[in-house]
Amino acid sequence: MTRARASVLMSLFALGCSSDASESPTETADEGSPPRVGPVIATNPGGAPQPPRIDAPNTPPSNETPVSSAPTGEELPTPELQQPAPPVEPPPTQTPPVVEPEPAAAGSVQPTIPAVAGECPTFQTGTITFMGLRGIQLVVGAKASAATAPLVFYWHGTGSSSGEFTFMAGAVRSGVEAEGGILVSFQGTTGGDALSGTSVFGRGDLELVDQLAACAVRDHNVDPRRIFTTGCSAGGLFATNLAVLRSEYIAAAAPNSGGLTFPQQFQSDYTPALMTVHGAPGRDVVIVDFSNTSATADRTFSGRGGFVVNCNHGGGHCGGSGLAGDIWEFFEAHPYGVEPAPSPWTGGLPTGFDSACELF
Repeated sequence: MTRARASVLMSLFALGCSSDASESPTETADEGSPPRVGPVIATNPGGAPQPPRIDAPNTPPSNETPVSSAPTGEELPTPELQQPAPPVEPPPTQTPPVVEPEPAAAGSVQPTIPAVAGECPTFQTGTITFMGLRGIQLVVGAKASAATAPLVFYWHGTGSSSGEFTFMAGAVRSGVEAEGGILVSFQGTTGGDALSGTSVFGRGDLELVDQLAACAVRDHNVDPRRIFTTGCSAGGLFATNLAVLRSEYIAAAAPNSGGLTFPQQFQSDYTPALMTVHGAPGRDVVIVDFSNTSATADRTFSGRGGFVVNCNHGGGHCGGSGLAGDIWEFFEAHPYGVEPAPSPWTGGLPTGFDSACELF
């Protein structure tokens, strides 16, 4: 995409939009504990060259709220893609029954986890300020006895809040808690270039992601092969970019109305698994058609030999919350360096997987 088009996107995204994100999630999850493979520790993790900064940070809420609260829907100062969905009362938190699925096999490709470079947060459920950024919500399960737990980074849509995952990714949250893992959801941004054509999250946030991942692996028995990302709208765009820019340790991404608006440089030769969730062409549209941005991501990842699942639910923008259980199953089956590569699902999706999804 040309530099001029990126500038147009930046100005247009300030228009905002309405969202179909009020669908109820399906609170189902499969648990699994892939065998631990020790991480490679990098003192200077790689990344794409840093372009000039475009600082347009959102202002985080002045009062931090507990994780169990539904999103407040309060206005952030830089709306681009998505207006907040009406507050949705999250379903009661339930601990899924303990099930022992067949674990994904460890492969020869290992993630490179950044080195801890400073203080780490206390990993407990709540809202924290970390590295100067307020409003970061954590959902933390009981610490596992070995390095088997998952870590998920969730990214909200424009005008929404860090609590969005409670109704957009309920099954992911439940799976993370049940396996002693950590879900992290940012409220604001430290800035940096737009990455996806929005200023909701930016390149500056990658440093916080690196540190949180390093701390979680060291301090909370997170399996370095089980670090994932998902999100909606602007957050879905950022989740896709995070998988590209942190391909040294992000195992899989599942953007909901996300994808890629323009090319990015992958951090490494490894290609994370990708599950794009979007609406019908012409319906999932806010400035850009998210069926198209999802297709761009599909082609980019599969063109590098990555495993890709495309899910067209046929609805409108961010209408894929009902696939949260399928996203969690996808994460469970695709740790970093999964064997057989690139996926145990190359012969077809598992029984019971949503019919809106197909192999790309």
